[in-house]
Amino acid sequence: MIRTLPEGQEQTLLALASSMRRGVLVATAVAGVPTVVVAGVLVGLRGAVSAFAGIALALLAALFTLWLMHRTAGKEPKAVMMASLGGFVQKMIFLLIALFGLASVPDVHRMSLAVATIVGLLATTAAEGWAGYRLRTLLVVPDTTPATSGSPTGMSGSAADAAGGPGGGASPAPGRPETSP
Repeated sequence: MIRTLPEGQEQTLLALASSMRRGVLVATAVAGVPTVVVAGVLVGLRGAVSAFAGIALALLAALFTLWLMHRTAGKEPKAVMMASLGGFVQKMIFLLIALFGLASVPDVHRMSLAVATIVGLLATTAAEGWAGYRLRTLLVVPDTTPATSGSPTGMSGSAADAAGGPGGGASPAPGRPETSP
């Protein structure tokens, strides 16, 4: 199988979102199952259900990020960055409301909910970061050879020519004194 590199912003964002989705699902399962089991052993069914709710909240937050990436992939980079910031704020507000709402339910074990949410958020964040680190993108390095005129700006001529000919009113640059051997 030949793997092609994504070209352009839209393909890069979609490739990143796809890689992040796989990583998030695996990381949530790997971190979530032991968290739910430990909460179940230490607290009982109440702790296991609370931990499961915390892991589910973290997974929903990560999936919201991925949905937002798919939705804004074709937009301008400035719009993508604004959507990212707005999505982050929306996600934090959602988590705040959901955690306060769940914590007020009498049968929810608050510590299991909190620890599982933190574990889930750390796992999904690590998976998203790893996916970004591993993403292969096309890097274009601009040509660094000088322009045909020899000038770094690509313009021919010199300041003396622009001032009206040789010497054209410009004071000559100080020269090095000649030394004899």
